Amino acid sequence: MNVVLLSRDLMLLSRAQGAANKQGITLHNVVDPAQAVTAAQTEEYRGVVIDLRLPGLNISELVSQLRAVRDKFWIVACGPHVHEASLSAAREAGCDIVATRGQFDRDAEAILQRCVNSEGS
Repeated sequence: MNVVLLSRDLMLLSRAQGAANKQGITLHNVVDPAQAVTAAQTEEYRGVVIDLRLPGLNISELVSQLRAVRDKFWIVACGPHVHEASLSAAREAGCDIVATRGQFDRDAEAILQRCVNSEGS
């Protein structure tokens, strides 16, 4: 199974890639929200992890686009704990999981496994 990571952060990519490898999940990194929407159009991908620090990101618009393309698609958002407004906006947008960066770093394997083994909201 495959999961998309929408991020330009090489540290987040490294952590997510390591967790994905341990779970036998293929992680595909993209840097543009449109690429994440395109990936959601194929059954090959089960979910997306969105870095809330991505410049110019409109989380509400992106979640709406992803849900319009495919209703059963896991959407995970993560960002620094000090970016409370971004984390709150991700919750309000309807992300399945919203985690601080520390939570994602600690629980990345379980979060990715949940994406591929479950149906999205």
